[in-house]
Amino acid sequence: MNDFHDTTHLVIQGHEGWLEFRSSHGHHGSSVDVLFKWGHNMKVDGLCRREILKAYLVDPNGQKSDLEIGDPEETAYRITFTPKQAGLYRPVVEANGITTVTVDGQYLSVPKKDCEFPLESVAFTHYASVIIPVGHDLEGEVQSVGGNLELLPTYWKPWSAGDTMDLQVKAKGSPAAGTQVALINGMAEDNEEPVLKEADSEGKVAFTFEKPGFYLALVRYADNDDAQEGYYDRRNYTATLHILVTK
Repeated sequence: MNDFHDTTHLVIQGHEGWLEFRSSHGHHGSSVDVLFKWGHNMKVDGLCRREILKAYLVDPNGQKSDLEIGDPEETAYRITFTPKQAGLYRPVVEANGITTVTVDGQYLSVPKKDCEFPLESVAFTHYASVIIPVGHDLEGEVQSVGGNLELLPTYWKPWSAGDTMDLQVKAKGSPAAGTQVALINGMAEDNEEPVLKEADSEGKVAFTFEKPGFYLALVRYADNDDAQEGYYDRRNYTATLHILVTK
């Protein structure tokens, strides 16, 4: 196995994972590669451990199948699949774990009961997805991937600068009104802040792409009711969606 810089513990400070597909489309019968990266706001910072990850694929008919996650490649895990038909595919990587902060400032990937002096224990579940058109100039509705937090485009098309994308946030299957969604430009200058929007009563937000590039839509949700004594105090959810925008 290749060595990598393990920054799994930084999830409690805001690190998240995302999937990247840097082509406009794939072809059925030909392998498609996506990369899972880890860091914050599309700035790579090491990798999380592979054992906290699982990957699956939602095909154009809504059927789900497991995907294998490759060995770490310095700053990414490679995931490969071969589509059997044309349509919109959604690979997803899900991360699950617990991080406990101790009174002396350590970050440990163990439940609260296994620490002598725990300060806070947080469980996390992250969903990283990307939509891959297999075929040319595809448009249409996108299959939901389910899960307890999702960023779902209401419609998909080849995106260009000036287009507006509508997204719906769902938490545990219901519209998540009032959640804050960020749109991050992965090619932005360091001093450029993400665009933030608050979801309306239907959990919907709209973003207009000002310029071409690679973007990431990101949403977070804290479930303070999900706590297990001796294990964790709450569960934090994060969902990301990678988007290519052309000229």
